[in-house]
Amino acid sequence: MEIIAFGEHFLQKQIPKDIEEIKPFLTGDHKFWLNITDTRDAQLMSELAELFDIHPMAVNDIRENRQRPKIEDYNHFILIVVQMLYSNNHGLDIESEQVSIILGKNYVITFQETPFDIFDQIRIRLENPNGRMRKLGTDYFVYALIDAIVDEYYALLEKITLRIEMLEDSIVSRDKQVKLSEIYHQRKYIQQIKKVIWPTRELLSVWRKSENPLIKKRTSPFINDVYEQTVEVMENLEMQRESITTLVEIFMTDISLKQNEVMKTLTIIATIFIPLTFLAGVYGMNFEFMPELSWKYGYWLTWLVFIGISIMMVFYFKRKKWF
Repeated sequence: MEIIAFGEHFLQKQIPKDIEEIKPFLTGDHKFWLNITDTRDAQLMSELAELFDIHPMAVNDIRENRQRPKIEDYNHFILIVVQMLYSNNHGLDIESEQVSIILGKNYVITFQETPFDIFDQIRIRLENPNGRMRKLGTDYFVYALIDAIVDEYYALLEKITLRIEMLEDSIVSRDKQVKLSEIYHQRKYIQQIKKVIWPTRELLSVWRKSENPLIKKRTSPFINDVYEQTVEVMENLEMQRESITTLVEIFMTDISLKQNEVMKTLTIIATIFIPLTFLAGVYGMNFEFMPELSWKYGYWLTWLVFIGISIMMVFYFKRKKWF
């Protein structure tokens, strides 16, 4: 657990060991953010539910990972479930983690699956006493958390876009052997983000229309802004999905061109050897009376004919610009 209490002229950080150390913050005058990095502890979740009067259905949504992004209004608090995406394995894979956010009157609770998160910028912004984070309410703080998550969608989309461009350049320039599986991996990542961003946009749309007093009107412009960001991400995802389709077509066309070049080379070689094979077949017959077989220069003349025919055909093919 991690707790940060903050106000316009106040900031306190603490790592509580148990629920008892959290209780004093409930009676204080300042807002606080409680971050839980493990929802598998049934006793801890039960104590938190009792302390903050969290509805059992909300607790189930928090503990059951891989929930669809959504927002639930419980009057005295609002539950928001989102998916945090980030790159792993040197940017080659995309990891997904559920983040559940409870918005209360003077508190925000976040539940994560692992200690890793992308909220370091939030912690840094809390250090600034003149920032909105310290001055505005908890609804703005929740907006900042979701904005950080959506910004990471942007970062992932930029990496995918760059990777698609690199794959396209490699296919066109043929300086690197590109596998079809690499292209489909990028397509899978786009689908993964799309499955998350679509319900997130719906979530924000519901949030914009919410009449719960916990959400102040002054926060509406910020919510609208992050909503527009999700719309932009969706549009970019559609563009990249079309780029993937085009990339597959380019890849298959490139394979066809390579096959055509191979077939063209083999055809030219076969065409050159057809007359040579014919002559070799004629003089390879075992007839008794073949004048050329007893001629002194017959062998060398045959080679001269072979070479001459080959050279003439090569020049003919070059004149036709077949290679």
